[in-house]
Amino acid sequence: MIERYIYAVTRELPEKSRKDTAEELRVLINYRLEKVDKALPEEERIKKVLRDLGDPRRMADRFRGKEKYLIGPQYYYKYLFVLKVVVLSIIIGISVVSGLAVLFSTESFTEVISGYLVTLFSAVLQGVVWVTGIFVLLEYNDVSVEPGKEQEEWDPSKLPSLPKGKARISRVESVFSIVFTTLFLLLFFFLRDRIGIYYRSGGDYSFIPLLDVEEVSLFEFLIFFIFILNITVELIKLIKGRWTITVAGLTSILNIISATVSIYIIYYMEIWDSQFIERFEDFMPLSFERTLIFTVVIIIIVTLIEALASLYKGIRYSR
Repeated sequence: MIERYIYAVTRELPEKSRKDTAEELRVLINYRLEKVDKALPEEERIKKVLRDLGDPRRMADRFRGKEKYLIGPQYYYKYLFVLKVVVLSIIIGISVVSGLAVLFSTESFTEVISGYLVTLFSAVLQGVVWVTGIFVLLEYNDVSVEPGKEQEEWDPSKLPSLPKGKARISRVESVFSIVFTTLFLLLFFFLRDRIGIYYRSGGDYSFIPLLDVEEVSLFEFLIFFIFILNITVELIKLIKGRWTITVAGLTSILNIISATVSIYIIYYMEIWDSQFIERFEDFMPLSFERTLIFTVVIIIIVTLIEALASLYKGIRYSR
């Protein structure tokens, strides 16, 4: 039970300070145990000490030594972590795509650099605003993946069990998903007119766009909605850090909603440039529409597999 309490406290703190904090807590708890009536059973003595120390989250706040943020202590370090990942993804994504686009551009060097810097600044600014906004909403509403937990009086019996092995949610997996989602959003909002087929014809470079820019602009809100859903899924995983039925249920529902909206957008034929469709069908054995159907089927299968896998982990590791 002592280790469970230490885990509950340290998981709220930045990783670099967890080891030292854990040692301090062990010393403090052992010291207080010596003061408790030794006639009591050991489990009762431990419960009394932990009850006196209080809610692990409040204890974590004391170790931070800070009271209030726009993004509060509960989410602050996770906010910084996600913000760094998103900003780095934006910088890499804009740099790579802009660099590739320059190879086929007829603009002057000055125009290319100024366009790159303006796009990069705008993208980073929006990325910071989006991530901050999500965390502010979480903080303002005091969102928890375990409803009702904050309203109950804290007791040692409510301590989370120590996650073992596969019960832990991989941070690397969440980071990869955030990077992928951010890069996709960048392509859509800032570089969608540059996505397509570049080819050389008669000594000059030509370009066939993948998307009809005017038609696809109608889906900006839905694309942003998908981004919010996917980021929220990864935030839930990062905040909780382990599989539970609640985490599995929430992430499965959000993934299914995201996939449904994505399928609706993909199968709206008007967003695809007509010239691109013609060239695609000239070189491919399947029609473009059949290819879209095949893509939709893959999305459905992958989403269902992910949902079932999440639910399985949630049920298995909640025991």
